[in-house]
Amino acid sequence: MRANLHKALDCFDQDTLERCARENEFKGILNALCYFHAVVSERRKFGPQGWNREYPFNVGDLTISVDVLYNYLEANPKVPWEDLRYLFGEI
Repeated sequence: MRANLHKALDCFDQDTLERCARENEFKGILNALCYFHAVVSERRKFGPQGWNREYPFNVGDLTISVDVLYNYLEANPKVPWEDLRYLFGEI
């Protein structure tokens, strides 16, 4: 699990972490996205057991999710939790 979390965090450089005006919120949610990615990656070892279907949440999905996060945080004065939860968790 720890290795998958480090691998996910290594996809982003310091410029990515500091590009958002709301740096604290951005870093916190980015960390949560990386944790989610690590959990899904770790879960693949066990196959479809306990899951309805297999979904390959890959690095491309992670980077696009971070881009969406950046756009939403820059466009809204408050963190749009409901929108982000739907976009990252449901789609």
